[in-house]
Amino acid sequence: MRTSVLPPALAVLVLVAAMWVPAWADDTAKADADAQNIFNSTCGWCHQGGGRVAGGIGPKLMATDKSDDFIVNRVKNGKEGRMPAFGASLSDAQIQALLRYIRNLKPES
Repeated sequence: MRTSVLPPALAVLVLVAAMWVPAWADDTAKADADAQNIFNSTCGWCHQGGGRVAGGIGPKLMATDKSDDFIVNRVKNGKEGRMPAFGASLSDAQIQALLRYIRNLKPES
């Protein structure tokens, strides 16, 4: 009976991947847990009611028809004269968490 042995390079790759995935998952979980605080401290100045209502400087975000790519790009790069860019101050995990926060906005009860 023949047993297979991973080539050394593949074994190293599997080990590195196993160490990297949990760190990435931890970053995502932390960012998701902090998303509301991040939103309130960075976005809430202009997007009123936690992004749920119109009437602020920025538009209502709940139920927006903008694409995920549009939202991520706008958060990273801003819009001249309208919205500051946050790409240098927020990590990709934080920006993705903000996107999930926006997509999950529901009316306050």
